[in-house]
Amino acid sequence: MGDTYDRRIQLDASRHRYEDAKSLQRSGRWNGAIYLAGYAIECSLKALICYEGCTNNLKETRIFKQGRQGAALHNLGALREASIVLERAFRFDTDGKLKSAWTIIVGIWQKDALRYSQDLGHQAECERFLKAVEVLHHEILKRQGEA
Repeated sequence: MGDTYDRRIQLDASRHRYEDAKSLQRSGRWNGAIYLAGYAIECSLKALICYEGCTNNLKETRIFKQGRQGAALHNLGALREASIVLERAFRFDTDGKLKSAWTIIVGIWQKDALRYSQDLGHQAECERFLKAVEVLHHEILKRQGEA
């Protein structure tokens, strides 16, 4: 595997984790599906930040150079704020579709709780989450010419 900070690796991971999430959902592994779908959003945001910064490596972006490294790079809110393009899309989200999807995703995606839970989770919550991820993931990919 190459440098995990590379934009192409983040994009590929984003797509693969989203597909993995849908597979887990079909298998009734709802918490696992939520966890991986949230990770797909994280990776797609990192790729978008690289795209906006005209670089192929996250280490060369403004957010990274300003000290957002390590665990801070897993914070969806910070990643969203680092994307001017996505912030603009949210501002002009007249039907509220993006805002609604975002609220669902950040409200449910509790990484540690999902990672260590002995529970399979809840089907309805998983379906709601994956629908929100579908909306936001598509938007993030579209904003970088990848949808």
